[in-house]
Amino acid sequence: MAERTIVFAVACGLALAASGTFAADLKLPEGPGANLVYAKCRTCHDLQYVLDAKGLLPAQWKAVIASMHDYGLTASKEEDAELAQYLSTYLGPNPPPVAAAKSAAPASNATVADGRALYMQNCSTCHGADGRGQIRTFPPLADNPDLARDDGAFPVTVVLHGMEGPIHVAGTTYDAAMPPFDHLSDAEIAAIVTYVQKTFGHAGTTITPSMVATRRAKPASPQDVHAYRASLGGT
Repeated sequence: MAERTIVFAVACGLALAASGTFAADLKLPEGPGANLVYAKCRTCHDLQYVLDAKGLLPAQWKAVIASMHDYGLTASKEEDAELAQYLSTYLGPNPPPVAAAKSAAPASNATVADGRALYMQNCSTCHGADGRGQIRTFPPLADNPDLARDDGAFPVTVVLHGMEGPIHVAGTTYDAAMPPFDHLSDAEIAAIVTYVQKTFGHAGTTITPSMVATRRAKPASPQDVHAYRASLGGT
């Protein structure tokens, strides 16, 4: 009974956080699977709720993941297993030393990034595999002029630093916060933005890792990014 109570409390806390502000400075312990946790968990809630649950047993983490499917988590059985493995290892009762965790983390810049795969893992839950978004919650990417703003620098900045504040796209208001994905490498972010632009109608400037590095060197809050959009003519 105690275990079920813990899992229920964690699941409810995560779900209730869905409308809250994302804390951009929160980071997960480095290790295989961390990027998947960022992609699947931070889509809906602040990472603080994940970090606060540190110490749960493997069975409890598996129960939390199962419960999250009831609140909109989209993940395959393989991804569920990867999530459970990471959470049980790095946020379980006996996490490895920090040095060991860092040495186990993959060097994602060393391989060619697959933009479509990265989009499906990190972005499709909110924006849809077809880029059509969710009505009045997450804006569409298809035919969205934001993808071309500032010669591609704007969408790169959004992926890096997130964005928070109401926006209007195709006559509809959207006001769901987007978390930053700055844990991804420059090559991965370049691949995502390139895929989105080519797939959803705004193929233009080639997005390179060096472009991402330039934007990464300019810290910004999600609110700053919203103001940046307004300065480019976005409403």
